[in-house]
Order: sequence, then C-alpha cells, then structure tokens
Amino acid sequence: MRANILTTILLLFCFFTKAQNCELSYTNEVKKIVINDSLTIAYKEQGRGKKTFLMIHGLGGNLTHWSNNFIKNEHCIALDLPSYGLSTMRNFQAKTDLLDFYAETILAFIQKKKLQNVVLVGHSMGGQIAIITALKNPKFIKKLVLVSPAGFETFEDNEAKALLSFSKPETFKNQNEAMVRIGFKRNFYEMPTSTETLIQDRLMIGKCENFNPYFQAVAGGVKGMVEHPVRKELNKITIPTLVVFGENDELIPNKFLHKSLTTSKVANIGKDIPNVQTVLIPKAGHLVMYEQSQIFNQLVKRF
Repeated sequence: MRANILTTILLLFCFFTKAQNCELSYTNEVKKIVINDSLTIAYKEQGRGKKTFLMIHGLGGNLTHWSNNFIKNEHCIALDLPSYGLSTMRNFQAKTDLLDFYAETILAFIQKKKLQNVVLVGHSMGGQIAIITALKNPKFIKKLVLVSPAGFETFEDNEAKALLSFSKPETFKNQNEAMVRIGFKRNFYEMPTSTETLIQDRLMIGKCENFNPYFQAVAGGVKGMVEHPVRKELNKITIPTLVVFGENDELIPNKFLHKSLTTSKVANIGKDIPNVQTVLIPKAGHLVMYEQSQIFNQLVKRF
C-alpha cells in the first residue's frame, strides 16, 4: 500500500515537473542567435546551397509548420518569430505595428547570418510579413514565395472592428482542448496524423505561464494584419513571386465576413504583382505546405 502511494506521488511529481518545464517537441532541433536588443531567435537549419529558403510561419504557428519543407540538397531555414516557440518570449512594444517589427527582425536575422540569395517563404501572416520585408529592403530578397498569404484580402472598418473584438489575448489563452483541435482541423482538407505533435505543443503552451506573451503576440498579429494593409502596394514588388493556395482553404477568405468571396478570387489578387506565378493545389487547406508537402516542395524548387 505504501509503495503504491509513493509510486503515485512520484508519477505526479514527474508530471508536474514536465508541465512546468514546458519543453516543446522540437527543443533539441533548434539553434539560437542573438540579433539585437538581446532578442534571441530560434531557428532550424538544414542543407547547403547557393541560395537560402528562409521560412516564416503564420499566426499562432511556429517553425514546425515547415517540418515537411526542408528541401533535399537545398539550404533551408525555418524560424520562430519573437514571442513564438523557442524565440525570446516577452511582450514586445513595436514602434509602429507588430508586423513591421517582425519584418525588421527578419532583415536583422538575414544580415546577422550573412545570408545570400534569400528566397523568402511566408505562410499566412508570415506571407504578409514577407511582403512587408521585401518592400522595406528588396536588395536582401531574391525571390518571394507567398503561401496562403494574408494581406490580399482586405477588411472594411466595421469588419476590422469585429475581428479585433474577438482577438483578445485571453480569448486565445482560454481555448480548451476541443476548441484547439477544431482550430487545427480547419487548417486542412484532410488533417494528417502527424499534426497531433503540433496540437500537443499548443495545448502545453496554454498551461504554461512562461508562454503568456505568445497570446499577446497572436492578438497583436491579428491587429497588425488588419492595420498594415499591403494590397495597394503589391504592384511595388519588383522581385519574382510565387503565390500558392490550397484549393480548399477554409480560413482565407474569411467565411463569415466575405461569404461571396472564394479562395481562387483572393489568389487572383496576386496578379497585381508584376512578376508573379499563381498556383492552387487541390485537396489542400490553409496549411497547404504541410498537407501537400511533396507537391509544394517541387513547386518551390522549380521556382
């Protein structure tokens, strides 16, 4: 009896110790670099080559969303944005908006790593960040790959207010497991079993106080996407650009605010970019690069 009690106490101790550590599934796979103002960026790097595929995740994500996109025989880097994943976790006060701060961070990372011939690949919010980055300083970016990019779809003032009213840090913080799982499922045409690791990381983040700045960052990201429109500046992008959407994207366009708008119509907005290719991949949702990685990787490599 006493042995059983001691065993139970030991198991509980191990459980709570693990929860307090909040170790993400990919902790041992990353490198870290300090770029400025004591800001540390976590990143995963693989391969070598004359060009670098630098991948930026979207709202609420992290570098593991690119797990299937490290192209063989190519130099690939995926990073965690500030207050995401394993990068510096604190509430950043951006001078303008959070997306502008992220773009400056990307440029600082490129310069610190002395990267050449950068193909900047951005998903969703990361796509909007990639656009802002290229507009800020195109000399560092050779090509753009915009994956289910935010920023093509725009919102009227009343729509923006509605989005922001639902996008509070506590809203994301208080999501229970069922809500988290529903949210992940909406990103896919057919959700791969491997996403369970992503889900478990997200659930753990919600239980760990150390990650509270993450929820501030997610709310700030929504605000940044709404308040830093890029649609009217697409014609200023001078570098070759590839736009990729999943045909079955359930997140872009917004199904509640823009019921008559289709993913195909949103993708077509990219034609404002002077040198652009647009591809819609069938049987793929918002996380198209994760769900249809082989097709996506071939597209990017050819591009």
